Amino acid sequence: MKQIKCSQRMLSLLIGSLIAVQSGTAQTASNDDDELLMFVEVSQPKPAVKSTPKAKAVSADEMAQKLAMRSQSLVSPTPSVQKPPVQAPAPRSVPVASSQTLLASASAAKPGVPSLVSPAPAATAIVTTPAPIRQAAAPTPVPQRQLLGGMSRTESNLTSSAGSSELPVFRPATSAPQLTTLTQNVEPALTPEPRLSVARAPQTVVQASPGELELRNIFYSAVMTALQRSPQVRSTQLQIEAAKEDVSNVKGQRWPQVDVTSNSRRYEFGKGNRNASDSNMPAFGVNVATNLIDFGQTSNTIKSKEYSVKAAGYQNTAQMEDLAWQVSNGLVELSKQRLVIEMSKQYVARMQELVTMLSGIVSADQGRRSELTQAKGRFLQAQSALDNAVSKARDTEIQLYRLLGETQVPLPPAMQWQLQPSQLDVLLAQVEKHPTLAKAQAQSQAAFAEADALKSSSLPKINWVVSKDTGKDYYGREQSWQTGINVSWGLFRGGSAKAAEQAAVQRASAMREESEEQRNDLEQRVRAADQDARSMLQRADLYRNLSRESDRIRLDFFDQWYHLGKRTLLDVLSAESDYYNNRVAEVTNRFDGYSSIFRGYASAGQLMNWLKNVPQR
Repeated sequence: MKQIKCSQRMLSLLIGSLIAVQSGTAQTASNDDDELLMFVEVSQPKPAVKSTPKAKAVSADEMAQKLAMRSQSLVSPTPSVQKPPVQAPAPRSVPVASSQTLLASASAAKPGVPSLVSPAPAATAIVTTPAPIRQAAAPTPVPQRQLLGGMSRTESNLTSSAGSSELPVFRPATSAPQLTTLTQNVEPALTPEPRLSVARAPQTVVQASPGELELRNIFYSAVMTALQRSPQVRSTQLQIEAAKEDVSNVKGQRWPQVDVTSNSRRYEFGKGNRNASDSNMPAFGVNVATNLIDFGQTSNTIKSKEYSVKAAGYQNTAQMEDLAWQVSNGLVELSKQRLVIEMSKQYVARMQELVTMLSGIVSADQGRRSELTQAKGRFLQAQSALDNAVSKARDTEIQLYRLLGETQVPLPPAMQWQLQPSQLDVLLAQVEKHPTLAKAQAQSQAAFAEADALKSSSLPKINWVVSKDTGKDYYGREQSWQTGINVSWGLFRGGSAKAAEQAAVQRASAMREESEEQRNDLEQRVRAADQDARSMLQRADLYRNLSRESDRIRLDFFDQWYHLGKRTLLDVLSAESDYYNNRVAEVTNRFDGYSSIFRGYASAGQLMNWLKNVPQR
């Protein structure tokens, strides 16, 4: 008789059914069939159960005999009251519980029966539902399993009393853990920098590079040349002189104000009496007015103009700092582009050498013409990179020509300068002395003083007046000198004076807020410049080490391609491009780091003092 080799799952199903039939306390066949047909297995976590060896294969005769006994038990009459038949829909496929579920129910009914099959991955078998099924009543009623997941309370109790070899019951998912709220008062920290082992430049390179004092002198000479040529600096100097004259204008109002008047002879015409006396002769008049009390209007105006003079001075200093930054940044950029041009020329020469070499090879071996095409393509790319570097250098030279004119600055050709980032705390402490911030504060104080002057203008004014007129009356008598006290008070102006005062106060408050914003902006610029300088200089050292390794790789690839034939020309060209790109990246990051050092000093308002080598206080 042939043996049927069934899967482990089918074997477990048959063994479980056999145990359920043979056990005295097990459920009836009808209940087993109901569970077999109506239970839907839910995917559950698998407990750790020791695996057992597989059972032997069952013959076809034994399996047929067991199925016949189970079919007879389905049609056997029972004395109990039958439930109404459950109308099933059209034949469809439903998942059948695995053998592990049947074994779990059998173990719950008879604890002495051990588990024969280890837990297997969850899977379902597809069977076709027959015609309406009559459910036979069992001596011990067991609630029916739900069709779409879950157990009844009785089933869960039975399952919970089983041993550790049973499948775990279905439980609802636990609630998601609550998110820990962030502390609002803690200031966010910066991302920690990774610890990198970067090899420093050789001592010979460091000694050959220009020193910091030498660079300061070069840049300071260029900045002084730019200051002498700059029309913007001269414009701010003229604004300082204008502000000083405004102060003198207001101070002059404290002195007696002398007015001289004159009348020409009057000619009479038309109807009426004619005046034939000497009173019709030309006359002169003198009026002298001296302010005695103005409730602080003049003094507040003088104070406002003096603060304007300070603001103009700070504007001049800020313009000088900005010009020094433009010149320094332009010189650093020009040095960078000149180095990139030299590297690009070497790259072009190398590609030209490869093209010439391959042209000779292709003349003898036409099968390698594709390599010549690749080399020509890289040669054109090298020329494009060179042209790009030359274009950027010319743009920088045009900017420097606008600032320096025909003056030539002797820039050092070294690839590395002895410049180090300054101390961040020192620069942040100097932000309070930045000319732009001081200018904003002076303008705010000037606006507040102007508001006080407008407030005083609405109060009474007391003047001492002395006057004299040389004119004569009808009888030829000349008037004498007159003196007295004059009081003037604009009692009602429709609220215009109060509105002007409030407008001046609001403008002053707005300027104060702008100064606070400028302080925060300057501090962030200093921090950003310091971070850029340190990170770019470190990245430049990394690219220098990478360039050294890329140089070895490109030489090895060339030897392996030319002498051994183990590399393709594409590998050689890629290695040459990587070497060129790494060198350019090193120079770019290094000189961008130097530019960030200058930018940090300029953001703190100390670039001119640093170039002049003035100690910071």
